[in-house]
Amino acid sequence: MSGTFPSTVGFETLDFQSNTTTRVTVSVSGKTQRLKVGGQFWSFKLKSPSMTRANMMADYAFLVQQNGQYEAFTIVPPEIATTRGTASGTITVANTSSTSPVISLSAGSTAVGVTIDGTGTLKKGDLIKFSNHNKVYMVTEDVNFDGSTLTRIPFYPSLTTALTGGGQTITYTNVPFTVYLDNDQIKFITQADGTYKYEITVNEEI
Repeated sequence: MSGTFPSTVGFETLDFQSNTTTRVTVSVSGKTQRLKVGGQFWSFKLKSPSMTRANMMADYAFLVQQNGQYEAFTIVPPEIATTRGTASGTITVANTSSTSPVISLSAGSTAVGVTIDGTGTLKKGDLIKFSNHNKVYMVTEDVNFDGSTLTRIPFYPSLTTALTGGGQTITYTNVPFTVYLDNDQIKFITQADGTYKYEITVNEEI
């Protein structure tokens, strides 16, 4: 199974993490060499509030159908789902940029030029997703829109997929992550007051 996580109750806590891999070697003289290997991905731990049996079982049934780590599904994590800024309207990737040098839309780029049919701001730390692939990126500088001119959005990590030709839209509110469970065991606990709780950790699928 895949699908979208169905919980209507929400979560009590969120532990959010950025993951990268660096290979470090240290010589006998103490000099270090560092090599970045692999790509970046997000992971987060979600803990449910105390729930009724009916609500908990609805969530649990969805989770067990993921076959442990086998399937991927989408989820909008709490607390960081929406921008801290005031952006409204449609943000679209532009073919070119008025900045110098011209910003590349190829994989590996860390900024894109965009136009917006609206106004407002995005804030550093906000999450965005491009419409042509599932990777989620984090805005690294505050961005102001005036509704007409070309604007540059810097982000991390670098693009995993090219935005060839531009025209892709950017999701910046209720940003969905495509994730998979980090292990094959899924459990819940019962509490003395008759309510139920569970905890899951998920990794972003790249």
